[in-house]
Amino acid sequence: MLVNRLNLALLFALTSTTTLAATDNAYQHDAGIVYASSSEEFSDGTWNANYRYYLTPVSQDTVPYALSGFLAQTSNLGANYAGFEGDLDAYGVNGQYVFASKWFVGANYQNLGANLFDSDTYGVSMGYYFNSTSSVYLGYTKSDQDYDIGFGAKASADLDTFTLGIRSFLPLETTAGVDLTAQLFFGQSDYSVKNTPYGGDMSNSDDTTALMLSADWYLTRAWSGGANYSVQEETDSYAINTAYHLRLTDSFSAIARASKSFEPDEDGVFLSLGINGRF
Repeated sequence: MLVNRLNLALLFALTSTTTLAATDNAYQHDAGIVYASSSEEFSDGTWNANYRYYLTPVSQDTVPYALSGFLAQTSNLGANYAGFEGDLDAYGVNGQYVFASKWFVGANYQNLGANLFDSDTYGVSMGYYFNSTSSVYLGYTKSDQDYDIGFGAKASADLDTFTLGIRSFLPLETTAGVDLTAQLFFGQSDYSVKNTPYGGDMSNSDDTTALMLSADWYLTRAWSGGANYSVQEETDSYAINTAYHLRLTDSFSAIARASKSFEPDEDGVFLSLGINGRF
């Protein structure tokens, strides 16, 4: 019941506020709360709270609002928390330091936990801003997962992933521009089960390679439409999305996003609604 009331309050805030002539001030603090769910079962969604601090002020008066942090190319530190159905929650911290030469390094930690499951993920990255709107980067993450599968059996998984990526925003004359991303993933997974119900232990290893491509066209600084495509071995997936950043006051905005997956074919539309504060 509490979740339903919070959903209604957020929807009312998004739909009842008259657009104001907000000033696009520079900011160093970026905080938000987002509710995300499927249109098929909107009450069974996820709450996510996030905060990011930038060491130098970030300008947002000429670029798409959603991309101002990326385009600032400045050092930052962030934290997030998400609550899921079934007593599952996640929290994490991450940061990036940008040198004067425009090389950067980053690190992150994420925990996902429930009564019978716990996962810790650690990551590091390094990259280079090769022009004022583009970067190339290499990342590594290690995830340790533990499961209690009942009857005294314990399962664990060790996942190692390398990522090679490039991202570039291309400004256009008639619209704000296009944000392009390409990422190549190389992963190795080791699984094991101890004290199986059938007796003894089991183990398995697997290697995967995946490619993900995405493009978001910003028709205005506030409104975008995009698509993404990924392929892993012989399995591919693709979806489309649209998002709108509604300025409410000098410090607060409402953000709405909708996406539709066609492969795998899923019923309904995935929706997210949020309030963002920048100051």
